[in-house]
Amino acid sequence: MKTIVLNLFFVFAFSFIFHKNGKAQILQDAQAKQLSSQILENIYNQNFTQAKALTTQLEKKYAKHPVVPFLKAYRLSWEHLPLEKSIPQYTYYNQYLQLAANYAKKRVDVNANDLEGNYFLMMIYGLLAQHEAESGDFMQSVGYGKKSYAHMKKGFGEEKNYADFHFSSGLFKYYAVQYPETHPIAKPFMLFFPGGDKQKGLWHFQQAAQHSQFSKVESKIYLAIIYSKYEQNYMQFLNYAQQLIGQYPKNPFFWTRYCEALILVGRYAEAEMHLSKFQSRPENLYQSAQNLFKGMIQEKYYKNGAKAKEYYQKVIQAGKYDQRYTVDYYAFAYAGLGRLADQAKDSKSAKNYYKEAKKIAQYESVRAEADKYLATH
Repeated sequence: MKTIVLNLFFVFAFSFIFHKNGKAQILQDAQAKQLSSQILENIYNQNFTQAKALTTQLEKKYAKHPVVPFLKAYRLSWEHLPLEKSIPQYTYYNQYLQLAANYAKKRVDVNANDLEGNYFLMMIYGLLAQHEAESGDFMQSVGYGKKSYAHMKKGFGEEKNYADFHFSSGLFKYYAVQYPETHPIAKPFMLFFPGGDKQKGLWHFQQAAQHSQFSKVESKIYLAIIYSKYEQNYMQFLNYAQQLIGQYPKNPFFWTRYCEALILVGRYAEAEMHLSKFQSRPENLYQSAQNLFKGMIQEKYYKNGAKAKEYYQKVIQAGKYDQRYTVDYYAFAYAGLGRLADQAKDSKSAKNYYKEAKKIAQYESVRAEADKYLATH
């Protein structure tokens, strides 16, 4: 189960917003600022060797700054997407985060209102909350989430001075409302996170996507997720997905988003043409995406139910999903099997498939489809 504060965080590595009177002010260092941007550009475009080399350059000048270990963790999270606690690289990822936290704590110990230190602690605790949630420790996840929120509050109202704070404000405002809607078990804990507003959250995300220094990409990722999962505005989903693949054509994850958007707006032939951008990747994330999209194309474009069923079953038969990425593919696959079973007049199987879809679905469209069928059969 994802955590309250990250759904609030997918890895937003590096919107280090700096206190005017703090130490080691990277945003006042033009060379370091440019180098940092280049590191992010290389990470997003899958040039990990170059990103690592540039981080080493940055480390020579800012060896005790939290940004260096944080960027190392961020690179690992993209290089081994999805980064799960069960794989060896997670150990290094966690060590980098802990080191970044130690550096950030030193800043906050000197000045409790240091925006830079607070921002990094917000992000680190959010990421730790995410991984605890995905490993099944909900209470530990909530604990980290509360810590993250305590540091997040330091940035509320600072958006005019630091545009990147629009990103964190957007995360909080939107998901403080959306998360308990999708996960009712979380509602009692929302007393810790007051003041949500979806429309304000979307506005903050849009401001960050247009005006922020370092969080443009993550803002677009979240806008794509929100418009597809919750708002069911698929043209906006396509808009942001298209921007991402246009800027980072080597990123296979962005191509999965783009193909999904094309399918959801009914542009099946285009989606099929672009599956080659990630179909050779062996990770379950990309294999599940490929099989689901092929199933939807067969069902909705070629009208070949038998072939669609084969692909949907491949998604399910993989036997594993993670709570951040592939759970939605499984929910879509179960819903697809439910539709096909209904067309075959097999209402018993259709009910079972829709029940499975409803258990894990986070897309409002899938939940609504399952609810409608189960209510009428």
